Amino acid sequence: MKLDTMELKDKQNSNKKVNILKEKKQTKENLIEAIKTIVAYLLPLIVMYIVEYTYALAVTGRAKLFIISKAFMFECLVFYLIYIALICITKKTGKATLIFSTLILLISIINKVKIAFTGETLFLTDILYLNSSDELINIIHGTFFETIAPMLKAIIIEIIAFAITIFIEIKCSIEIKERIIRIPLLLVCLTVLTIIFIPTSFTTKFLSEKVYLTEKRKNYNSVVTSIDYDRIYGVFAGMYGNLLESRVSVPEDYNEEKVDLTINQPILEEKATLGTPNIIVVFSESFWDIGQLEEVKFDKEVAKNFNKLKEEGLFFNMISPSYGRISANVEFEFLTGANMMYFNNGYVPYMQLYTNDSYFNRPSIIKELQNNGYKTKISTCASPMLFNCGNFYRYLAVDDTEFVTDVKRDQVKGQYISDEAVTDKIIEEFEKKNKGQKLFYMTLTMQAHMPYPIEKYDKYDIDIIESDLPDELNETLKSYAQGVYDADKQLARLYDYIKTYEEPTIIVFYGDHLPYLSNGKMDAIKELKFFNTEDNNLNNYRKYNTQSLLLANFELDKEKEIRYLGPDLLSTYILNKMDLKLSNYYRWLYTTMKTIGASNFLVSVDQNGKLYDTNKLEGELLQEYKTRKNIQYKLFVK
Repeated sequence: MKLDTMELKDKQNSNKKVNILKEKKQTKENLIEAIKTIVAYLLPLIVMYIVEYTYALAVTGRAKLFIISKAFMFECLVFYLIYIALICITKKTGKATLIFSTLILLISIINKVKIAFTGETLFLTDILYLNSSDELINIIHGTFFETIAPMLKAIIIEIIAFAITIFIEIKCSIEIKERIIRIPLLLVCLTVLTIIFIPTSFTTKFLSEKVYLTEKRKNYNSVVTSIDYDRIYGVFAGMYGNLLESRVSVPEDYNEEKVDLTINQPILEEKATLGTPNIIVVFSESFWDIGQLEEVKFDKEVAKNFNKLKEEGLFFNMISPSYGRISANVEFEFLTGANMMYFNNGYVPYMQLYTNDSYFNRPSIIKELQNNGYKTKISTCASPMLFNCGNFYRYLAVDDTEFVTDVKRDQVKGQYISDEAVTDKIIEEFEKKNKGQKLFYMTLTMQAHMPYPIEKYDKYDIDIIESDLPDELNETLKSYAQGVYDADKQLARLYDYIKTYEEPTIIVFYGDHLPYLSNGKMDAIKELKFFNTEDNNLNNYRKYNTQSLLLANFELDKEKEIRYLGPDLLSTYILNKMDLKLSNYYRWLYTTMKTIGASNFLVSVDQNGKLYDTNKLEGELLQEYKTRKNIQYKLFVK
């Protein structure tokens, strides 16, 4: 009996030890699971930190820790919603991690590449450019690694950090099998994400005011660049913020009856000094007189013909809506008379506004000219997919469109079709034109498009003889200047041709925007004193100032009071100086140029040359700004 008791005690002790070991093992397993769970659900925060750290390193050369702002916390919320939704779909945090992290890494790297090439951050609306991939590849071809060299350190660190994070997260993967948890959670995440990304007036107003604090800053464009914007709010919060602020809302003081009264008010028609000539519009890619710079001297005048012809034609200073990119927005202003300052940064009406058949009957100079018996043609050195321009021209009902994308080798200079070949096409078009048929012919050149490596041209007609800039940056300027030199040469050739043409014909020649002059390491605009004075309005004006020239094969009325015209008012001016029957909109729009001749979202200029901060207009200028905004909303947005 005693023996049995001892055996029982030994058995009990043994069981107790086993239970203790089981408890310890279970505790260890629970701890491991807890650690795995914590690590798994920390992923969005880790990813955000890596992105912000490498972004700051890429754009400033110095790493930056977490941004503390409502927008950044909003970004965190969106990240978690997407990540949790992926977990609910894949059932495993490891798989969700791989998908989520790879996607964020790719977007982050593409963002840095875009900054390197354009000086602008990635916008969510850039997804619309995917159908223009051929043009985009052509732009970066041959200079990719040289251009992104300053970003490589940040990109390499980012890739390594993401690789380590993904490896650890997959090792710590946990599984959620219960449908009763996954399905409701997935529905909640998708519902909230839908509310956030589907544009409604409520979400736009709430998020703009409460998260991005738009009421406390009149317009961020007057304060920071898109790079700074993302540094303030966070990379992905910045992308969403730009999307949010690009949504076109009804102006606060919008009154449709008042708009109609303004447009339809009696207006004295201008004297038809131009008659009804043929019109040739040369939309010259990145044309700007680089000879204005004091720190860089060339061995010959780069825009010699343009400057000489100022005396023979009508010369206007312009303020472009763009810098270094998005030529479509400049073209949009010229063809419609609308102004991009009423849309936010990153907005491209061709892709975001002209998306349905209601845009067939919107105002345009194409419509005005056709109503007066003109045939219209647009010839561009890009595909119809670029900026969705093909669809835009269809909505404008242009009679004939030509996309010069397939060119012979002898027509190429640099990477694109040469300005000489483009001029050949203009002359060919007018040689075969029916006599007496009035023609509006607009051509968009491409030769001077970025990038500007010294290898772009095999032979140079110009050279830099004196410069305060580094040799590498001089090579960039020289490459760009050759494009300007060639465009200037073809302008003189085209003018000589129309002087022999028997029908009244005018040439409207203008540059769309200044180029983004970066060699991947330095940005010329930041280095040149010309763009960096103590006057911020002057700096903005010079950065966005291009020039236009109106030439004719008949004597022009050289009126002097109009000196400043933006692309929107340049076309309006020409229409009103012709012997045409015009709509009330273009008659009214003409009256505005005597108050503010040229303007964009940053700077405006009156006919006396006085500069204004567009976001600080007062009195009569502010009233006209608001009136035009309301009219533009009705005619182009509503």
